[in-house]
Order: sequence, then C-alpha cells, then structure tokens
Amino acid sequence: MPIIKCHIDRRSIESATKQQRELGQKVILVDPSGLRLAINAKSASWNYNYRKRGVDYYGKRYPQRTLRLGDTVSMTPQEARLRVEEVKAEVRNGGDPAESISTEAAAARRKEYLQRPLGEWLLEYRRSVLKDATRHKREEFMHAQKALVELGMEGAPPSELTARVLRELTSIHADKPATSRHRFGAMSRFLDYLLDEEVVEHNAAQGVSRRLRPKAAPPRETFYSIEELRQLWFPNNELRADYLRFLRFMIVCPLRMSEAADLKGNNIYLDAAELRLSAKETKKKSQAFTLPLPDLAIDLLQQSAITPAARCFQLSSKEGAPMKSWAYFNKAVRSATGVEHFHLHDLRRTFVTLLSEESKFSEGLVDSLLNHSRSVTRPGVMRHYQHAKNLKQRREVMKWWGSFLQNEVMDGSRNRSE
Repeated sequence: MPIIKCHIDRRSIESATKQQRELGQKVILVDPSGLRLAINAKSASWNYNYRKRGVDYYGKRYPQRTLRLGDTVSMTPQEARLRVEEVKAEVRNGGDPAESISTEAAAARRKEYLQRPLGEWLLEYRRSVLKDATRHKREEFMHAQKALVELGMEGAPPSELTARVLRELTSIHADKPATSRHRFGAMSRFLDYLLDEEVVEHNAAQGVSRRLRPKAAPPRETFYSIEELRQLWFPNNELRADYLRFLRFMIVCPLRMSEAADLKGNNIYLDAAELRLSAKETKKKSQAFTLPLPDLAIDLLQQSAITPAARCFQLSSKEGAPMKSWAYFNKAVRSATGVEHFHLHDLRRTFVTLLSEESKFSEGLVDSLLNHSRSVTRPGVMRHYQHAKNLKQRREVMKWWGSFLQNEVMDGSRNRSE
C-alpha cells in the first residue's frame, strides 16, 4: 500500500488516483499538516490520526485514533486542512473529537427519532400502552387516530401539534359535542404519553383554555316505558335468535353491554343463583361485583350450553371472538322492534327508573346493582366506610324485578293480544 507524503492538492489527488488504478490497491496521501487522504477504487476519504492528551486510568497514553473528516466530493483539500486545525485545537484543549462527533451524531439521531410522524407515535402508543385490551382501549385509539386525520396532522412531527391546532376539534364537530370531547380527551391522553417519553416538552391540550375546550354533551335521559319493553321482548319482525336472547338478558340484568357480552360459564353460579365478576372484569377494575339472578335470567342462560371457558352469548360471527358490532346490533333491534331510539345502555337507566317508580326499594340499593364506583354514587363519609355488598337486599330487588317483567311485560303482552 503506497504512502505518499506531499502537499495535497488537486494535481496530487489526480496523480494518486491514476496510480491507484494502475496498482489496483489503496494509495494514501499524507499532508504536512497531518491530513491524510485514503484513495480506494470507488471512494476517497479524508482522515486524521491523533492521540487524546494525558494518560488513562493505568497511566498509559491513550491509543491513537483515526477520525474520518469527509470525502473529496463534499470537502476540498483546503477545507479538510481547516478541519484538521480545528481538531488539533480541540485535542490541545483536552477534548476528544471522536467522542464529540459521536455525541453529536447520537443527538442528531435522537432528534430525528423524536420528530417521527405523529401517526407512527400513535401506533407506538397503541402497542405499548393501549394494547387493544378492551373495547374502551380500542375506541381510545380510534378517536386519537381520527383526530389526527381530521386535523391533518397524521404525518406531522409532534412539535407541530399545538394548542391552536387542537382547538379546531371543537369547530370540526360543532354539531356533535360528544364526538368532539372524545377526540379531545383521546388526544390529551396520547400527549401525556408523548410527555412521559420526553418527545414533547408539554401537553398541548393543557394549553387550551376551558372556555375553548369541547363541552360535555348533555346527559342521555332516555328510558323505556313498559309498552316499549314489551316491543323489545316480543319483536314485530324477525331478529336473530342469539341477538334476541342477549337483548332479553340485558332487559333482566342491568349489566354493561361489554360485561354481559364477555360473560363466560365460570362467571355463572347457578346453585347460588348469582353472576360474579372479578375486579378485572368490571369497568372500574377496582372492585368485584355480584349480581343475584332471577329465574328469568337463569332460563335465558340455560337456553344454551354453559361451559366454563366459553362465552354465554357468542354474538360475533367468528367463534370465540368478542362482540364489536354494537352499532349493527342496535340497528337490528330498532328494525325488528320499531323502537327507533333504542340503545343498549338505556336499559340500565330503564331498570333504575321503573324500580324507583314502581317499587319501594331505596335509590342507593337500586343503584348498587349497576356496579357504579362507590366514590361516585355514595355521598360523604359513606364512600369510605360503607363497603357492604347487601346481597340479601339485592336478591330481593332482582326477584321483584323478575316478577315485574313477568307480569307487566311478558304476561301483559299476552293479555293485550288476547
């Protein structure tokens, strides 16, 4: 490998390049400044050899290091010599140019990593935090993803997602306040994740004043009359048998639709006439829940074989898969029953309303059957000290409710038809 000492200029580079082609091996030019040019068949790079000043932990001089400065395409000989002088100055001051370059490169890579598009960060948020574990987690991702699309920010870096941009969610869904609020909330929680990962310096959603944030939609107040319950129990048009069985079960048992759809045989205790959910199987993930089952509910459950690991209501067309098509379910029920404003969740409100109007049970006892968080529904010190399950009283409520449905809905419908 020829090593040629000379003042490196354009003429010496052309001569050395010609020599490299003739010899078929690397040729190195060494400038009096210490600058080196390594010429290969397809490239030529500027280098400089140096030693860091001082000694290491064992009292030995630091080993010689080779620093690559650039190539002949991006750097002229004069620019390369100037860079060498900068390196020498840094070494004289006790620095290590190779480490400095490595640190700068790492910082540049980090900056580039942090500026990945928001769409990619959202997928990372889904994989590491949401994980599609529940219907609520899936909806959370859906709202955040649609918000990015609606704002035109899916391909933008996180630094461009400002409070001014987020305010547009309110105007985009001015006629749908609930949607606007869901989108904004999902984006705020996504930004909390980016803040934790040190991708952004602050949560831009917190910079939106309360006056300009999406307002909460007015609470739903729909509940069904006894006549409407009769329509739901006995549809005018054909409704899928599994849908009808689930609908009737939801009329009897005031569970959340996801809790009921995910019920398995190991949640059902027929000997005790109870349905039991562990803390992990409830919405709040904080307390287990026991619901006494009236005879109507037991009859509906026993219409299909109950096995410990299988769902009691397999509503999805894919065997073993969870139910996701709730909009389709509600639409099918509306079409079959003629109850145009039907939503599954309104059955829980109907349960509370009719029990309050038709029975003498206390509102607190009735509300306890909805499995609401104690901190929300119990006032004052009761939320901290009252933890009784009141199973005996709950059983009386559910027995009354089963008899009420039997007399007013099922038998009442037959009497009307006669």
